[in-house]
Amino acid sequence: MLTQLTLVNSLLLSLNPCLDDWLPQWVVSPWQVIGTEQHGQRLEAMVAMQPELVVSGSFVNRQLRLALQAHTDLHTLPYTQTYTDWQQAVQQLAARLGQSRQGQAWLNAQAAELSAFDLTALGEILVVMPNAYTWGQDSWIANLLTRQGGELSSLMGAGELVRLSIEELISSQPDTVILEGFSADYARAHDWLWHDAVQDWLAQRRHFNVDGAVAGCSDVRAVEYLQALDPVPEVRQ
Repeated sequence: MLTQLTLVNSLLLSLNPCLDDWLPQWVVSPWQVIGTEQHGQRLEAMVAMQPELVVSGSFVNRQLRLALQAHTDLHTLPYTQTYTDWQQAVQQLAARLGQSRQGQAWLNAQAAELSAFDLTALGEILVVMPNAYTWGQDSWIANLLTRQGGELSSLMGAGELVRLSIEELISSQPDTVILEGFSADYARAHDWLWHDAVQDWLAQRRHFNVDGAVAGCSDVRAVEYLQALDPVPEVRQ
């Protein structure tokens, strides 16, 4: 099994679109990063490429990951709840690739960019997602927002994910609402957002939209997530 690798022209396959653009930001030779568009997450295509290592997120289909392990080495990035956990996950992957210095440099750059955001001016924050979900206090997003000075709505309760009713939503009084993962395309999961009462409630408070592509990759794209809260809050002095 692979531990640290120093191979020539070694193929490193991304098994998650979130990783397609992220890995090339810091992974250098001898690794050649192959993104999902080139193999379509098809088992046969990936096996035929004979990669030295496949990097996956923890939410990628488990059966596919198990099937891949019969043919090549697989590294699964864990779902992380805190920034410390995220740093450790990147450091572990970087060490396995023999590129600890490059991985740490990327983390340092991300940390420097994140330090510029102070969310205290947003007041009480509530994240709202399709199907009337919000993030719980044990989630990555809740920890990211509080790390940057955000105050969470009490509706963002215990656990990682919380289901809301329309009654709970329109009775709450957050200063800022983050609409995460909604799109202009029709989907039944979005229907409740267009309820007259919800639209009236939204009209009374500041709200921002975070694109689903950013929200779905909010660890590697944490800076973009915060940039979506436009106008950008005051920079820390």
